[in-house]
Amino acid sequence: MRRKNNMFGLNNFGGSCWVNACLQGFYRLPEVIDRYMRETHDKNNVVDASLSKIWNSQGRDGLKDLFLAARTATMPAGQGIGDSNELLIHLCEKLPFLDELCRFKTAEQIKCPCGFSQLREDTATEYELHPDKHNTPITDAITKAVQPELLDGWKCDKCNERGKATKQVLIGSFPKAMVFRVTSQNSSLQYSSVLVVNSKKYYLLAVISHTGGHWFTYAREMPPGKPWFTLDDTRIRQHSANEFPMSQMTKVLIYYRLEE
Repeated sequence: MRRKNNMFGLNNFGGSCWVNACLQGFYRLPEVIDRYMRETHDKNNVVDASLSKIWNSQGRDGLKDLFLAARTATMPAGQGIGDSNELLIHLCEKLPFLDELCRFKTAEQIKCPCGFSQLREDTATEYELHPDKHNTPITDAITKAVQPELLDGWKCDKCNERGKATKQVLIGSFPKAMVFRVTSQNSSLQYSSVLVVNSKKYYLLAVISHTGGHWFTYAREMPPGKPWFTLDDTRIRQHSANEFPMSQMTKVLIYYRLEE
């Protein structure tokens, strides 16, 4: 049975705001809510079990279990500042159901004017965006990301010419949960509450931000129309019905696809 309020704070242990920010985005996914509400998680998976404990105790228990299960040399969970995006990727690696929700196909195509073409297919659980100025609309950033770019110095195997070929990275499939990683340092992204990509409609569930060494999250529940919350460690603030929070320091966006 769904709880009346699924928004709860998380304690900061040794600079673990980045863990908290990641989890506040993760816990907004409908499949995650259903999994831990019904307790259908894999009890033999220590990461899954700790996440269930955190959810069902509303943050009062389980965080230190997760720290031990997720800690690596580059992710000092519970011991220092890390990266929310890296933790989300790590959770995809440890949780098959989450990987299935987020994973999509990509294709990298190299073309030379001489007619040579090379295609390399792959998969990923996030898509990188590189806004080139402040307040770049997310649709412009996506359009730019899929445009062909000139490969300086690349030598064609067919014509032996350098610097004439282009590379284009395309999205080959569209996952249920689309995760965008914003990599630019001196620019910002103007995101939207609804995003249409290749006729697929996505609703924004979470915005993970990093500012001044601190991580926090804006998030809402499904379905659309629910209010936004600021989730900053143990601090929770509900926004007014018409308030759409914007961050100039966005690092991760989590969109969720609705079937028409």
